[in-house]
Order: sequence, then C-alpha cells, then structure tokens
Amino acid sequence: METALHQLVARVEKAPYQQEIGLGAFLDIEGAFNNTCYNTMCDALVRHGSEYTIVRWIKVTLEGRVAVATLNDISRRFAISRGCPQGDVLSPLLWCLVVNELPGSVEVAFLFKDTRMTCLHAVGKFPNMVSGLMQWVLSTAEIWCSKVRLSVNPDKTRLVAFTRKRNSRGSLNHSSLGLN
Repeated sequence: METALHQLVARVEKAPYQQEIGLGAFLDIEGAFNNTCYNTMCDALVRHGSEYTIVRWIKVTLEGRVAVATLNDISRRFAISRGCPQGDVLSPLLWCLVVNELPGSVEVAFLFKDTRMTCLHAVGKFPNMVSGLMQWVLSTAEIWCSKVRLSVNPDKTRLVAFTRKRNSRGSLNHSSLGLN
C-alpha cells in the first residue's frame, strides 16, 4: 500500500512542474466489506492463481456465517449472504483482490486502491483532455461497480484538481476543467 500511495503522491507533485493538470477522484465503494458477493471474491481468488481447494475452503467459510440478533428474550438467527467478516485477517486481502480488478488504469490515468480508498488520477496538458479522460475512467468504474453489484457513495466522493492555474480570484476555475 505504501508504494502505491507514494506513486500517487509523486505523480500529483510532478504534474504542476511539467505544466500539467492532475485531476484526482477519491471514491468510497459503499459498504465494500459488507456488500461484496462471495462469488465475486472467489472469482478474484481464482483469477489471481489461488488453488481450488483454498478457494473452496474460503467460500464454505464465508457461506457458513450466521448472525444472531437478540432483543429481550427473543433471538433470531440470520444466514449472512454476502460480505467479509469485519476484523478478520482475510477480509482486506479478499477486498483488495476484488478491487484490484477495477479497470481504468491506462498510461495517463493512475489507479490507487486499498481497503479504505480508491483514487483515480488523470494527468494531461489540456483541461478538456484531462476531464474527458477522468469521465471515461469514472464511467468504466461505474460499469465495474454494476458488474460486481457494488456502488460508489456519492457523499464520500471527492474530485480534486492539482494545478498551478488559478482564476482571477485566486481559486481554481472548475469551468476550465469542464466540471460544471
């Protein structure tokens, strides 16, 4: 994780010195640990070369989970149908394998993903090109989320421009980036 974060910071810091604009989209995948389907996690394990026996063992372990809710003297048992166990050592690995398959990493776009944040970063010389590239990457992320039955939390999503260009009032001109 530290290497990916270091690469992101290096790209953000380098862009203005090369007279480029950097645009970062910081996304929160809504309920990533709670909502990821078992098949999505197991398919990611298979694509990353895990042995069939290990994949099957993990799937059986995930599918066998039960939650018990008690109020006064009444208890109810519920089978858990998706998600990773919270606090489990395997959960971050499973999520990272799933989110690692989020497409959109191209030569001029950088993708940083971990258990807490997904950052899409586009860099270029021209505002229209950067905003167009970011729109394409965000659309690709939206298609991926739909495919794996997850969603992005819009309240926790931020778009940040990294540039030395300012408007006459000294603040970033979002219209120049095509973000209005």
